[in-house]
Amino acid sequence: MGLGRTTRFAPLPPGASRVSVMRRGAAGLRELAPSAALLAAFESTKAALVGEGLGRHRAHAEACRQIDYRARFLAEIRASPPAMRALRQVVDRARRDDLFLMCMCPYETPERACHTYLLLDLARELDPTLPLLAEPGPRARSPREAAPGAAARTVDRPRRSAAQGPARAMSPTTRTRVRRELPGR
Repeated sequence: MGLGRTTRFAPLPPGASRVSVMRRGAAGLRELAPSAALLAAFESTKAALVGEGLGRHRAHAEACRQIDYRARFLAEIRASPPAMRALRQVVDRARRDDLFLMCMCPYETPERACHTYLLLDLARELDPTLPLLAEPGPRARSPREAAPGAAARTVDRPRRSAAQGPARAMSPTTRTRVRRELPGR
């Protein structure tokens, strides 16, 4: 019995369940997600920071700071009767079962820069005795992802500047042609 936070792809302990608190997706408690305006402000600020060369995780935390995400999100939830009602229901369920609030933010998000951590804080305000569960770790990486040099290839890839615009996906035909042209193929 208790409440925790998890990412979308992390495996949960046996018997535990997750509830999505994201704005996007088909199911979940959208009442506990950030408003569209707050999410848009966060995403655009984070994208600008990444475009300036800041790493994704640092940009995530810095964007939260720059737009005062914590205060704005808490104000939104506290001012919304449907959100507070949904949070009370989550707390009631977590008193009986292991329940994890799910978001797409990274595992152990730097500086707790995710609304799920804020919801855990609010849940503890509602019930200070509610146990908080440890965040489940991500799935083990596949052998290909864990291969020596795999991380270096990802890190060493040049970043696209904002002036270059968004990356475009290759068509299947182009992808096949490029593979044929690669040395050693």
